[in-house]
Amino acid sequence: MHIQLLLKCLLLSAAVLTSLSTTASVVSFGLAEDLRFATQLWQRMETAKMVGPRATAQEPFFGGAKPHGMILELAFQLLDVEGHEGFVVVKKNYDGNNISVEAVKKNRAAYLLSYTVMFQRAAGYDTQNNNWFWVKYDKNGELMQKMVNGNVLSIAGRVAKGETPEENGGCIYCHSSAGGGDYIFYPQIQLPGFRP
Repeated sequence: MHIQLLLKCLLLSAAVLTSLSTTASVVSFGLAEDLRFATQLWQRMETAKMVGPRATAQEPFFGGAKPHGMILELAFQLLDVEGHEGFVVVKKNYDGNNISVEAVKKNRAAYLLSYTVMFQRAAGYDTQNNNWFWVKYDKNGELMQKMVNGNVLSIAGRVAKGETPEENGGCIYCHSSAGGGDYIFYPQIQLPGFRP
């Protein structure tokens, strides 16, 4: 299932990149390598019971900020993906009618919309932004997409890195404002080995 999706995404990305070459100077996410890595990351998170139907339940809380859900649930740990042990933060995003923390606790599947994930890749991946890889999956683990310059791109990679810090948008722009310089908003999450 994931391999067929990956092949479809790779073909779509190739077509989009061809058309983007005339409309944008830099494409920072949704590249073939990003899609491949996002597929591997999902598989590792699923094995670690961080995502999917067998995921370990954590304590939900009010989040209330787009593009995340009204109610959130966090999971975080070190995770090996393709031979690199990196830190991963998973946000389960819940929303819907009559949503509350109690409603989510009673029926997570009814309110789960998506997973937003940040994984710290090896040094050199994106040094300017702490080497974070960003990805958004739907509730079934399929990559979500975003319209950029009239083209549809999967939300995976350096979302949305610009040529200068001022041009960064999306995940990078928002998370760069987190205090402490680690791109993480939640004080209960301590990035191993990080020193501001």
